[in-house]
Amino acid sequence: IFSAAVGSLLVLAVTLAFAFPIGVMSAIYLEEFAPDNKLTQAIEVNINNLAAVPSIIFGLLGLAVFINTFGVPRSSALVGGLTLGLMTLPIIIISTRAALRAVPDPIRLGAFAMGCSRWQVVRDHVLPLSLPGILTGTIIGLAQAMGETAPLIIVGMIAYIPDAPSSIFESATVLPAQVFTWASEPRKAFVEKTAAGIIVLLAILLTLNATAVFLRRKFERRW
Repeated sequence: IFSAAVGSLLVLAVTLAFAFPIGVMSAIYLEEFAPDNKLTQAIEVNINNLAAVPSIIFGLLGLAVFINTFGVPRSSALVGGLTLGLMTLPIIIISTRAALRAVPDPIRLGAFAMGCSRWQVVRDHVLPLSLPGILTGTIIGLAQAMGETAPLIIVGMIAYIPDAPSSIFESATVLPAQVFTWASEPRKAFVEKTAAGIIVLLAILLTLNATAVFLRRKFERRW
């Protein structure tokens, strides 16, 4: 359990480091700066479609791009995190755009009236007010990525790893893949191990969701 838990945390760290800045910056550009033309509309449609793509497709994409093209170590937390980052990216973009859209226009107009540029309005006024919604959507996206198995099986994170990885470049496994491996074993002793793995995974997922609810209630502003 410990090795798989450490691998899950490393994968989530890579996923967050990859998907959060790209997703937030993309959402800010599309919502606040991008012109309303056919290209932008096509990008928005594709982002919404990517959010509904089966997760195993992202596993095939990670195998083709990160492993076969860029040579990222197979079965490592790095390739697993990048693959889950691709899957989480549309969710972060959609939730961030919704949080930005929820900020009332009078705040923007008041900042413009004081002589602020568009970037200053976004940086100093819109982004701080929308940050709770952005964090909530990000945590929910990470919780969904935490429970994914199919894309990680495609990139090789299914083998049993007895020792916890010390870096993102070493071979690792994650809790959902470990539970899947134990559940497929015919021996009865693995029933208890499977149940224990499920309990640990559920505890982590509940913690992430509770954190999202806490952040929303603590920092949410009602207009």
